[in-house]
Amino acid sequence: MAAEQEEGKAMLAWEDELEERSNSVIDLIDAGKLDQAEQAARYLLEHFPEMHDGYDRLGMVYEARRQHREAAECYRQVIEFARKHPDDYESGFAASFQKLVEKLDPIGRTA
Repeated sequence: MAAEQEEGKAMLAWEDELEERSNSVIDLIDAGKLDQAEQAARYLLEHFPEMHDGYDRLGMVYEARRQHREAAECYRQVIEFARKHPDDYESGFAASFQKLVEKLDPIGRTA
């Protein structure tokens, strides 16, 4: 019982850290601190590789820099996450990112 409680606490701490770090990327983008935002997004990719957040946030950084193809590539990775784990995502999640990809890279490859 105690081990299960500790595991639950660890999972909550992990989720809290992911949410906090993911939201911090948005805050940095909004503040125009794009280099710091990129570093924070890359931290997400490295430390939370089983989540889509790093690619989503890195895509946002690229969008803010008007690097549309790079942003689209990141969003393609988000779509792949959703396709590999359909039970973890709401209906229409991947489609919303597909629309972004089509807007950002209309002549690029499709996901």
